[in-house]
Amino acid sequence: MVCNYTMFIIFLVSVFMSCINSETKRTETALNMPAHNDDDCDDPDANIACCFRNMPASVSEIMVIAGATEPGERLLITGRVLKKDGVVPSPDVLIYAYHTDNKGYYSKTGSEKGFQKWHGKLHGWCKTGADGSYEIHTIRPASYPNSSQPAHIHAAIKVSGSSNPFYIGDYIFSDDQYVKHGNPPPVSNYPGGSGVVTLEQVDGVWQGQRNIIIDN
Repeated sequence: MVCNYTMFIIFLVSVFMSCINSETKRTETALNMPAHNDDDCDDPDANIACCFRNMPASVSEIMVIAGATEPGERLLITGRVLKKDGVVPSPDVLIYAYHTDNKGYYSKTGSEKGFQKWHGKLHGWCKTGADGSYEIHTIRPASYPNSSQPAHIHAAIKVSGSSNPFYIGDYIFSDDQYVKHGNPPPVSNYPGGSGVVTLEQVDGVWQGQRNIIIDN
């Protein structure tokens, strides 16, 4: 009888220790889990302010989106940001732009953060000069795969002294196959004036101009 009672106690102790070990392992697993993603810009629908979250500390009027080794036809867009009268320049305006690669994908390097996890590696920033001028050096993007939507460049604006950035109409190109073959350019509800850019090839580089008209 005593022997049976002793065995019963040993059994209970074993079960108790097993529960403790299981709980310890669960705690250790929880501690070793990756930290919860608290990046509120890692979301395709995040606030537009996220466009400027990972911007370099210093930017000039020249935006370089695609390096020399990026596949695709080279593209240079120049222009000025002007106030609503279309004459007075708007200096120190931040511009953010991003687009697909030459296959139509938002390709990535794997090191992107925040919004750029969704926008891909082909993105950049610039700040307009005293005369409102800016330049974008990149490649011609492609239309999305299996899509009839024109190739385009997305862009957002942040005016100096304002905490409310806004999107402008996409840059699209008048010679795009989905524009010139009887399809009118899409009508944009965003500010910034027409986003249709006429390109010509100069020394192997597609070049075009777009002035951006803003109300601020």
